[in-house]
Amino acid sequence: MIAKNIKGKSFKGCVNYVMNDTAELLEADGVWADSTKDMIRSFAMQRSGRKEIKQPVGHIPISFSPEDKHRMTNDFMVQLAKEYMQEMGIKNTQYVIVRHHNTDNDHLHIVYNRIDNDLKLISVNHDYKRNIKTCKRLKDKYNLTYGKGKENVKREKLDNPDKVRYYIHDAIKAVLPTCKHPADLRFALQKFNIEIDYKFKRTTREIEGVSFRYDNIAFKGSEIDRKFSFGNLKKEFEKNIEEAKKRGREEFLREQAEQKAKKEVQKKTEIQPISVKRNLVILGVELSAEQEKILREGGIIFVENMIHPNDNTKFSAYAFTNDDKNNISFSNKNPAEFVKYGKYEMRIRDKILIEKGFVTKAKVKWYGGGFAYPYLWKEKKSDVEYMENWGDPRVKKEKKEEKKQIIIPKINKKPKL
Repeated sequence: MIAKNIKGKSFKGCVNYVMNDTAELLEADGVWADSTKDMIRSFAMQRSGRKEIKQPVGHIPISFSPEDKHRMTNDFMVQLAKEYMQEMGIKNTQYVIVRHHNTDNDHLHIVYNRIDNDLKLISVNHDYKRNIKTCKRLKDKYNLTYGKGKENVKREKLDNPDKVRYYIHDAIKAVLPTCKHPADLRFALQKFNIEIDYKFKRTTREIEGVSFRYDNIAFKGSEIDRKFSFGNLKKEFEKNIEEAKKRGREEFLREQAEQKAKKEVQKKTEIQPISVKRNLVILGVELSAEQEKILREGGIIFVENMIHPNDNTKFSAYAFTNDDKNNISFSNKNPAEFVKYGKYEMRIRDKILIEKGFVTKAKVKWYGGGFAYPYLWKEKKSDVEYMENWGDPRVKKEKKEEKKQIIIPKINKKPKL
């Protein structure tokens, strides 16, 4: 037994959807049920008493396992639907219970009015966990079959938002074993066109939550799967880091053995000592070799638990360098996203670098859906507007300075006697 709670704006669209050609009306309460139009009109009349409510439609699809098909009589399905509504606090309101016969899985739809008979709003906020507990209680009470995991769900038969939820689930599962940091997961999911939003604590700026978005449909990590809450994702990152360290140690020992064997063969060959290079440290956090490589190549990394130099509080942020790779800047938002600044829509990283006084080769959105790359900077940080040039202004400045360094000796004429 699986149920989901959906809020909607239109009773007409919802009722027309559930009352399809395979629909069987099992029960109606508080509505005229002679026709689909009568149902819609009944819901709409009561809804009109609270016109300020934007989403008055409650829609609950409930699906049952094929193993329980022989038990799914109409009376039993109505009993389960009404107990589910009671547990979820959906009472004293109009509703219809409709059974569908268009799939192998027995399932029904409940359409109810979130504006109850006393014109009070039935809240369904934060109902995700309550929904899970209610389904579990009913399955245990009536000995219904538990699902065998998301792998056995037939994706091709899903509709949105479930279709998107399973798409995101499969994408995360595919890339997670290669991710050691939150930024790794963000970049890995970009090829699936999935966006990530991290929720930060106000005091420490540490990540405390995560949500995923695809095709304008968003889910919290825990809504996709408990394994994908940020707490559990962090455990996976740490496990991947430990596995990488273990592989690194094994590789190091193998290299040592190879070097030892090479020394035995080439005893007379002078071998230069290997210098151990310490990784780059940013505000108290030592970067991994992979993070440092990305940063030095002009990429973006996400650094956690840095120490703020002003008040010694911990914070996490994206890090990136300027064009000359000699200064590191930070941003709470993804620096690769675009923002309107001046007359251009440019990357957040370009805006930050311009405001810090750096000359930056910006990436700006251009006519026709393309991009352009002007050089933008401010003569003074306090300037309101930035300067613009399609050639690198630093090159001209260097040539000008070279000319200044050329000294033409003065020829002193001999004084007249």
